[in-house]
Amino acid sequence: MLFSHRGPGRPVSARIIHEEIELSEHDKSDQARKGLVDSVKGKAKEVVGAVIGNDSLTTEGQLEQAQAQERKEANSVEAVADAEAEQARHEATEAQLDAAAGVNEVNAKAAVTQSAVAAQQAAARGAAEQAGQRQAAQDRSQAELDAQREVERAQAQERVDLRAADGEAVDAVDDHRLATDESDDALAEADRLRARADALTEHAELP
Repeated sequence: MLFSHRGPGRPVSARIIHEEIELSEHDKSDQARKGLVDSVKGKAKEVVGAVIGNDSLTTEGQLEQAQAQERKEANSVEAVADAEAEQARHEATEAQLDAAAGVNEVNAKAAVTQSAVAAQQAAARGAAEQAGQRQAAQDRSQAELDAQREVERAQAQERVDLRAADGEAVDAVDDHRLATDESDDALAEADRLRARADALTEHAELP
């Protein structure tokens, strides 16, 4: 019978079977963690898309959440529990075989994985909050700009109305002046004609 390089008394065939089970269970655990991360990322995209009005990003986030949910449903609760239990047994066995160094390495890897997930979750929350703050600031700026434009339009219209009123007043003065001038000219012409008629009458009465 063949033995592994770890030491006497451990058959290679048993180790192969153990490694196959380990890979299968590890794959299930990875799928569960990936589903959690994808669900968090999808929710973040959906929130950010809704905040900034990006329908494409919102749809993408919803799709990722749906895919993550499908993966979660495909991996039943029992399978996930078995994977976690097998992983715990595997880590305990490796800790016994590899001593304290192996335990520290496994714990370090687990801590890195948890830190990465926590960092992704925090980044997603931070991105959503920042996007919300930016959108709120943009909305306030747009509202202020619209109000300023409305004030400027009202002022411009007021100036136009004033100029129109001034123009009408000037036109009225000009019309009055023209009418006065025409009246003066008519009176002058009448006086001239009257004087001429008087002159003609005096001339006609002479012997």
